[in-house]
Amino acid sequence: MIRKLSILCIIATSLVFSDIIKPEFAEDLRTTHVLFEWEQEPDAIEYNLQISDSFTFNNIITNINEETTSYIEKNNLDWDQNYYWRVRPIYNQSEGQWEEGYFSIQDRLLIDVDVNMINDTLVQDGVMIYSQFAPYFAVGAIDKWGNEIWNTQIAYMNHINDSGQMYGVNGQGVKINYNHEILWETPAGTDIDSHEVKQIPNGNYMAFVPTFQDGPISPEGNWAQYFQAIGYAVDGETNEFPWMGLRIVEFDQYTGQEVWNWDPFEHFTMEDYDIYEGTWWNAAFNGFFDWMHSNAFHFDEEESVIYVSHRHLSRISKIAYPSGDVIWNMGLPAQYNTGNDNICTELSFSFQHHIQLMDDGTLLFFDNGNLSELVMGDPDATTRIRRVRVIDNSYCETEWQYDLPTSLHGLGMGSVQLLDNGNYFIYTFGKDNNNTGEGCTLLEINPEGQIVWRATSQDLGAAWYRSYKVPSIYPEAFSVMANNYTLEDDGSPIILSTNNSISFTLHNKGGHQQSYQYSLSDIENPEFPMFNSEQGQIALAPDENVDLSFLANNNQLNSSIINLSISPIYHEYETKNFSFNVVADNSIPGDINLDQELNVLDVVLTINIVLSDNYNIIADLNNDGTNDILDIVQLINLIIDN
Repeated sequence: MIRKLSILCIIATSLVFSDIIKPEFAEDLRTTHVLFEWEQEPDAIEYNLQISDSFTFNNIITNINEETTSYIEKNNLDWDQNYYWRVRPIYNQSEGQWEEGYFSIQDRLLIDVDVNMINDTLVQDGVMIYSQFAPYFAVGAIDKWGNEIWNTQIAYMNHINDSGQMYGVNGQGVKINYNHEILWETPAGTDIDSHEVKQIPNGNYMAFVPTFQDGPISPEGNWAQYFQAIGYAVDGETNEFPWMGLRIVEFDQYTGQEVWNWDPFEHFTMEDYDIYEGTWWNAAFNGFFDWMHSNAFHFDEEESVIYVSHRHLSRISKIAYPSGDVIWNMGLPAQYNTGNDNICTELSFSFQHHIQLMDDGTLLFFDNGNLSELVMGDPDATTRIRRVRVIDNSYCETEWQYDLPTSLHGLGMGSVQLLDNGNYFIYTFGKDNNNTGEGCTLLEINPEGQIVWRATSQDLGAAWYRSYKVPSIYPEAFSVMANNYTLEDDGSPIILSTNNSISFTLHNKGGHQQSYQYSLSDIENPEFPMFNSEQGQIALAPDENVDLSFLANNNQLNSSIINLSISPIYHEYETKNFSFNVVADNSIPGDINLDQELNVLDVVLTINIVLSDNYNIIADLNNDGTNDILDIVQLINLIIDN
């Protein structure tokens, strides 16, 4: 009898596989880009997937054939609709039975945008994600034509990294995914600022946490009379009014406990503060002085430093980690009261957002320019995109700059992202102090400063925080296909082991480059395993695939049970675990009657297989998934060679 590799079961993490996996039956979705997954079937060469808006499937919306066990539908589904789907295996000469599912797509949440596609050929592929907090809260994604394709209200998004991990705040600092799951959160009761939450290279999390200390009230503005009228001295010396700063806090990734912090009151002087942009008037209404309004940080592992943006000080700081020493402050000239020892004062940026360190060592940030009329002599407040290089921690060179039109000046918020194609993706609030301007606007511009794509909110009352362009809302999507997967004589699903080895094809189905960790272990014979324990890591580009092969170690064993685990390193919640019963395959290719010889009888049997339109993997000598004249010719040549 042919010795074979038998699959006892295939088990996904926390879920026993059924024939259809995603979407789950009757699942409510909040996306029109839907990921479909199903179980691999023995001997299937591909799969037929159909989607319909009718349970009778008399109106087929999507009808595709797919070689793997997953597919992302991006074009034909709509909001507030019910859908039915089914999938069947396609064999060499036949089709299998349908397995059916049902799901619904909920309502839209985002305000409509107007899109101006200026030059489609220069626009980078992807979807745009932004946090909308007015006229109501929502986080969502649009495609390049402005169509809403995903939304959530689970948290306020403030950061997405290159691997597709998403971070934000919902009262606590959180890590979330596109499946509306909270993957990590800060300890309950921790007061987390909403501007920035992210993981740092050691796996821990970092965020801003408010801290308060009494300080003086500035006497240098017309607010002084107001504060004096309600009983304050306002002499610039008496510590009589609460100042709010923002600590930078590192949280342990496992316990959530605070393991490191940087306190601005220990490193900055309270003699530096804004006196030009109305922050003291805001203090009168808030009951505290928002001294710093830190809104972004970037952790640089290579140099072990943190770059931090302090909006109300018009200051960017470089801070040593873990000592907390301030290496330099970059900001305005001394006469503007926000620091006497700032470097790169000639840049004259003000009230900036979204500081980032690029791979080439330059700093990229969004210069809101609230004080640009005062410090730069602009006729109107002007927002700029800045990319600068700091040399010897002392002076700066501007590598690239883009000045937004005054109608797109962003009084607050704002973000900028360098895309893979060299373009810059920009979000601006698009309003000034007088509440005039074009409103929330997304721009993609090329390095020459030409706008190639633009989207503007249809609601002038809208307000967004940040926006990111990402390849897909499925960074974690991947498939694993067992090779040489067929049926045993008793109908059990098996994998035929060839040359004492087994293999699986790993396929990255998401839009992001991803790294995967895999491990294989013999769980039935751990002391004298048929397959040694193996583990490794591999990176795949979008839509790239690779074969993972494992060589048998112990040829004395005819069977064993192994476990295979594959996990996207940055999306561990999508780990897939597989268990297999392994039986050695000692068959000879072409030996149809299993007599351990190749002779004319095998030729006759092979001819009969071809004429009957059946398939036999032993007769498939060229491994092309079919039995035909080429297999017969190859078999005859093998017999002649013998």
